[in-house]
Amino acid sequence: MNRFPADLSRDLKDAFEAFDKDGNGSVPVTGLREMLKTIGYNPTDVLLENTSILVDNGNGRIDFKEFIEIIDRLETEEKNEKEARDCFNAFDFMGEGFIASNDIKEALIFVMEKAPPGAINEILKYHRLERNRRVYFSEFKEMVRAFPPPKMNKNS
Repeated sequence: MNRFPADLSRDLKDAFEAFDKDGNGSVPVTGLREMLKTIGYNPTDVLLENTSILVDNGNGRIDFKEFIEIIDRLETEEKNEKEARDCFNAFDFMGEGFIASNDIKEALIFVMEKAPPGAINEILKYHRLERNRRVYFSEFKEMVRAFPPPKMNKNS
């Protein structure tokens, strides 16, 4: 049913059932954060809201299948965050918390190896990295997630 090892699947099922107070096979979306915290996740408000919207079928409740989809998305998000952080740290040569903009293209090529042709140049153009400046992790992470890059305003 899911991609998780049997012991983790069992733990997820147990956690879900503990929050399914009335035994109807679903829990209110409003209790999702608390449920996730009990199994070791601490998603941001934005991630939690976006993920809930994507998987909830509109009834304001999460069934076990939807819960597994949420966990899968959180796992993917954590993996992507770690990959971006590891790459960023590899290019933050001095450990100062930024990458010089003249090194950013190489970092993006490394982390976005499967990017469509031209995507990295569009990202660089969108973020106006043609001038010499520092790129901090939050902006780097935004660049890495830009598949495709944000639509550019013709006036910019």
